[in-house]
Amino acid sequence: MNLYILLAILPLVSTQSFSKSHLGFPEAWDGDKYKELYCPSKNIPKFLDGYFLCQLSASYGDINAEPGHRLNHMIDAIGAVGSFHISKGEVIFSSQYYPSLPYKIWEFYDRNMSLASVPWAGWSDYNLTAMTRWEQVPGNPNSARFHPNLDFWKVGKRIVAGTEAPHWVGYEFDVKSLSNFHLFNFTEDNNVFGNKKSPMIPISMAIHERNDPDGTIWGSFSAMNFEEQRFYQGIFTLDVNGVRKVVGMYDYGVWDSNSCGSNDEYIGDKTLLPGYIHSITSTENYVIIPITSLLINPCKFKEPPMTNIRSAIQKGGLWGMDFHDMVPIRFLIFNKKTKQFSTQKPLEVFPSMFVTHQLNAFEKPDGNIVADMVVYDSPDPYMKYFYTDFLTKNLYPATARILRFTLDASQHRVMYNYLTPQETVAGDFPQINKQYEQKPYQWVYMVEHPFASDNKIMKINIDDTTGARNKEFKTDASFILHEPWFVPNPSSRSEDDGVLLIRALDTNENKGVLLVVSADTMQEIGRAYVPISIPFGFHNRYFSKSDLGLAPGVQGNLFSSQPRNAEMKKFQRPYASTPKFANTQTTTLGRYNIITTRSTPASSTTTVQNVPITTTTTSTPSTTTTTEAKIETVTTQKPLPTTTTPTTTRKPIAVPTQQNPKVPRWWPLMSSTTSQPWWMKAQMTQTSTLPSLFKQTNQNPLQNKQGNSIEGVNTIDNVESTSLELIYDQTLSTLCSWLPKVITSISNDICLQQGKKAVKWMGPIASSYSSSLQPTQQTKEKINNLPGIPAVKPKMHPVQN
Repeated sequence: MNLYILLAILPLVSTQSFSKSHLGFPEAWDGDKYKELYCPSKNIPKFLDGYFLCQLSASYGDINAEPGHRLNHMIDAIGAVGSFHISKGEVIFSSQYYPSLPYKIWEFYDRNMSLASVPWAGWSDYNLTAMTRWEQVPGNPNSARFHPNLDFWKVGKRIVAGTEAPHWVGYEFDVKSLSNFHLFNFTEDNNVFGNKKSPMIPISMAIHERNDPDGTIWGSFSAMNFEEQRFYQGIFTLDVNGVRKVVGMYDYGVWDSNSCGSNDEYIGDKTLLPGYIHSITSTENYVIIPITSLLINPCKFKEPPMTNIRSAIQKGGLWGMDFHDMVPIRFLIFNKKTKQFSTQKPLEVFPSMFVTHQLNAFEKPDGNIVADMVVYDSPDPYMKYFYTDFLTKNLYPATARILRFTLDASQHRVMYNYLTPQETVAGDFPQINKQYEQKPYQWVYMVEHPFASDNKIMKINIDDTTGARNKEFKTDASFILHEPWFVPNPSSRSEDDGVLLIRALDTNENKGVLLVVSADTMQEIGRAYVPISIPFGFHNRYFSKSDLGLAPGVQGNLFSSQPRNAEMKKFQRPYASTPKFANTQTTTLGRYNIITTRSTPASSTTTVQNVPITTTTTSTPSTTTTTEAKIETVTTQKPLPTTTTPTTTRKPIAVPTQQNPKVPRWWPLMSSTTSQPWWMKAQMTQTSTLPSLFKQTNQNPLQNKQGNSIEGVNTIDNVESTSLELIYDQTLSTLCSWLPKVITSISNDICLQQGKKAVKWMGPIASSYSSSLQPTQQTKEKINNLPGIPAVKPKMHPVQN
C-alpha cells in the first residue's frame, strides 16, 4: 500500500535544480576571443537562414569576493551579444562584448573584477572611492554608462541592442561580423528630445516596444517638467529611418513638493506620479500602457544616502522609486489614428501589480480591448529574483500570474481573469507567433523555472483556461533552457506551425546548446553543440537575412572556427612587456577539440574538426599538422605555459533547501581593429578633467596594481568644507558638464538654470534630512580618521536668485 502512495506522489516532486546554476554566472567569460565557432549539428531545418541573437549577462567577478568587488545582479553584469548564424542546416556561434564604460574599466584591469571593483552605481554594491577616481577620466562618446543587455530593436534593416536603466541606451552594430558598435541616436523630430531649451527632462523609457506591420515602432517614456513640477507619460513613433516623433503626452498633473516626508516618502496624491513601465502592448488601433504600482518618487531625486558611513562600499539596489501596496494598476489607452488618449484619466483596477512582459493584445467586436500580461504582486523579479545570490540558492518561485485584462473605455472599467488553471506559475519570458500580434490568438510559449536545470518550456492555450490543451517541452535533465523564439514555417497554415529556437546550457559539460523544437508537438527536431559555455541572459531574437536585407546562404567557409586576431589578442597594459612566444592553448570540447594559438609575433594557426581528431599546433612560423585518430589528447611541440582559458567556472557552493514564498490570494480563479587603445589615448591626450566635488590639496598620482602611476587622476584628502556655496556651484557645474553628453536634448545653460530652481525648492527638504542624520561628536572623530572619505559636512540651504 505504501508503495502505491509513493508512486502517486513521485510525479509531484520537482526535479528542477539550482545546484549548478552558478555556471551561468561566470567570473570572467572570454568566449568573445573566438571570431567564429563551428557547432556540430543535426537536423537543423533548411528554411532557417538568419541570426539568432542572444543578450548575455556575461561576467560578474569572483562569486566569493567581498561586496563592491563583484557583480551579483544580472542587469549589472558585463554585457555581451551572442549570435547563432544558422544557414543551410549548419550553425556558427560568435560573440562580442558591448564597448560600455563598465566593460572598458573591467578590461583595463585585465578582466579582474576584484581589482576593478565596481565604480558605478547599480543593483550591485559599488565603490565610492573607485567611482570618484574614474569620474576624472575623459569620457568616450561611444562608451555608455550602462550595458545594453536587455533586448534588441529592429529599426528598418538595422539592429539595435538596448536597455532602459535609467534612460535609453542603444548600440547599433553589424550583425554579420559583430563589429562596428556605436551608440544609436534617434533623429529627433519633436519638441521634447529635439529642443535643447525644453524644460522637459526624460526619466525612463520602456525597453519593450511594439511594432506595426509597416515597420513603425511604438514606444513610451516618462518625463518631468522641472519648471512646473509636472510629470508626463509620452508616446512616440520611430520610423524605419530612425526618426522619432512624440505623438502624445499624458499630463499626470502638478505634484506637491511640500509632500515629502521625513524618510523621503511622497505622502501626496499618488495619482500624480508615473509608474515604472517595462513593456507596452498594442492592437491595430491602440497602444496600451500598463502603469505599475512601482511609482517614481520625486522626493528621491537626489543622491541616495550612504548605507555605510564607515566604508566606501555602498549597498546597491532600487533608488528613486517606491512600490505602493494600496495603489492600483492603471492603464492608458492611446488611439493611433486620432493621436489622442481614449480617456481623460487612466483606467484602474485593484490590487497593486507589477508587470514585466506582454503576451499579446487585440480588439474585440464589442469595442473592448483584450491585453494579456505577466503580472506579479511586487517588484521582486528585479529586487530579488535576478540576483545571483538568490538564483544559486533558490528556484524561481511560483509568483507570476498570467492575466487577461479586458479594458472597457466606454464604461471606464477594467476586468481581469486567469489564463492558467493555477493562480501562479514559476515562469516568465513569454513569446508568441509574431504573425498573430495585434490579432486574436491561441498559443503562448514561456520558460518555467528560469535559470534552473531540468526546466521546461510551457505551451499554453489561452482559449482553454482548464489547461487541457497545454503542453510542455522537456529535454536532458542537465540542460537549463532560456527564452524561446517562434519562427513560422514558410508554408505554415496554422498558428503553431513552426519551430522554437531555444538556447540552453548543458551543466554536465558546461557548454552551450542550440535546440530546435516543433512548436506544434513540442518535440525536439534538431540541435547544435557549442564548444564553449554560454552565460545566462535575458532576451533572444531571431532575424532572417531577408529581414536584414542580406543575401541568403553562407558567405565564406562555414566549417572553419577561428580565434579573433589583432583586435582580440591578449590585452596589454601600457607598462607590460609583450611576450616573445605564442601561447598554445588546448580546449577539450567533449564532442570535439579545438586548438587556439593567441596572436604573437610568430604566426599562429587554429584547426577545428569533428571528432575523432588530433590537432598539433607549433609556435614556429606557419606550421600545422592534423592527424585523424580516436584519441582524447592533443600534443604541442615543447609545451608552453597557458595564461588564458576559454571559460571561467566556479566550484559548486553549498546551498540551503529551496522554500517557496507564500503568495497572497487575489481574485478567485475563473473558468577587428588595431587602433590605439582608449586608455592610451586618454593618457596621451591633453584634456581638462572634470572639476572635483571637493577641495583638492594633494596631487599624488593614483597607482595601479603593479605600482605604476596613472597620470591625470587626482586623489582626495580629508578636508573641511570652507564654502557651502562653492560646493553647490561645483556640484551643479560637474553635473551639467556631463549631463548634456548623456541627454542631448539638455544644454549646459538649461541644466544650470533648472538646477538652481530645483535646489531652491529642495533646499529645505534636504536641510531637514541632513539635520536628522547629523552624527555625534564621537562618530565625527571616527569618520575623519577613515581613509578615502572626505571630511565634508554638508548643510543644505535655499539658493537665492
